[in-house]
Amino acid sequence: MTEPPIFTPDFFQNPYPTFEWLRENHPVYRTTIPFTDVGVWLVSRYEDVREGFADARLSSDYRTASSDFTDASLAFGAGTVAERSMVNLDPPDHTRLRKLAAATFTGRRIAQWETTIQKITGALLDAVPAGEPVDIIDNIATPLSVEVICDILGAPPGDRARLREWGDLIFTADPGERHLVHGAIESMIAYTGDLILQKKDSLSDDLLSELIRASQTPGVLSEDELLSTVIGLIVAGYETSIRLVGDAFLVLLDHPEQLSLIRRNMALVDSAIEEVLRYDGPQASSLWRFSSTDMEIAGVKIPAHEPVLLLVGSAHRDSDHYPAADSFDISREDKRHLAFGHGIHRCLGSQLARLETRVLLGETLKRFSRISLAVSREEVVYKPSLVVRGPAYLPLIFEN
Repeated sequence: MTEPPIFTPDFFQNPYPTFEWLRENHPVYRTTIPFTDVGVWLVSRYEDVREGFADARLSSDYRTASSDFTDASLAFGAGTVAERSMVNLDPPDHTRLRKLAAATFTGRRIAQWETTIQKITGALLDAVPAGEPVDIIDNIATPLSVEVICDILGAPPGDRARLREWGDLIFTADPGERHLVHGAIESMIAYTGDLILQKKDSLSDDLLSELIRASQTPGVLSEDELLSTVIGLIVAGYETSIRLVGDAFLVLLDHPEQLSLIRRNMALVDSAIEEVLRYDGPQASSLWRFSSTDMEIAGVKIPAHEPVLLLVGSAHRDSDHYPAADSFDISREDKRHLAFGHGIHRCLGSQLARLETRVLLGETLKRFSRISLAVSREEVVYKPSLVVRGPAYLPLIFEN
């Protein structure tokens, strides 16, 4: 097989042939980031990806990046407090902030969120017109994600439209909208700063209040760190949850025999979600990593300060690790995966993303006896993103 396309429309529609070619021919491969002249290293085999997540030489800190990466405006929130969110920090700052944030994701709090998610999901599904096309991304997954974030932070219901607008721009894959991204980030920063000030006068039981209380202890969390942490939580909880919903419904529609198994035994919903996360989940790759020193991965030399992407989607189809890796099987015995990372940067919100999808998928299957695509399978367009994977839109027909 000749070199397949990388970061082209065909690639984003189906990256798996390219991933296979990379694993077999160039497991550590240098290419160019779209719309730039900046090189990036792609790591594609399971063991290398897993080790890469835990390799301290691969920094998450944008300050480690080469100047051409920074000059290309590829760093999230460059020049703002958002640039220093927890996901973009290395130890010891990352360790301190993660420990603090992790303490807020308690079992009691997640149980409270489940009740909220069930209520929001019920209201969204109540509005679904039976027998008519409904874009589940635009009409269900996105408002669910936004409303859950607002509830978790204790944000006023009227703020949801603005948060959704900023979230859509921040995660845009449209080159024509890139000039709007920085403004959306700055608007979200200003909004979050105002929300924190309002919360300080009326602390409650929400997650934001908990973080504010922590910031009032000297030396625990600075004002800028509080702001960047909240921004990081908003951003991290937005896109992944949306794409996981789209991925789950589309994968199950692609495998009707597996969907039938779930309908006969709803206890299989959790297993199905884990297999979706492995088979064709929302995490196409890691967030940006940068070689902090000259280093080698799988015998390939990577110079210091170069961008690296750990291809999670490729790792999940590595037949050296997963038997029948290209098969979707909710009864698969080993369901462990890297969809939420590995090591110190493993996603704190993983249980929340699973919970949103589990509640929505379960409730939808209970309410509707038949779900089908409203367009041909070939008309489903995937979002052209380096990091997340999922349909940009997914029109479905729900029948009682």
